Amino acid sequence: MSELWDRAKQIAKEAGIEVSDAGKTVADSNAEMTNQAAGAAGAAWDATKETAGAAAVGAAKLADSATRAATEAADKTASFASEAVEATQAATAESIEAAKKGLA
Repeated sequence: MSELWDRAKQIAKEAGIEVSDAGKTVADSNAEMTNQAAGAAGAAWDATKETAGAAAVGAAKLADSATRAATEAADKTASFASEAVEATQAATAESIEAAKKGLA
């Protein structure tokens, strides 16, 4: 009976060792997966920052282009307005001269 008892204790001890080893393997696997998940999250964050930076640069370029176009349009409008004023002044001067000649 003693032999049977010793054998049962030995089997229980071996089973305990196997369970402990399996627990260590699971813990190591979980740690590795956690590290991989952290690495993936870090890479995703880096990609997000890079994308946001590129979008900001693109938006700044578009804003600069829009500003240049608006400035150019304002310059052209001012030029046309100046030409219109000059033409109006010339036409007014001609009208006055014609009126003076007509009255004389």
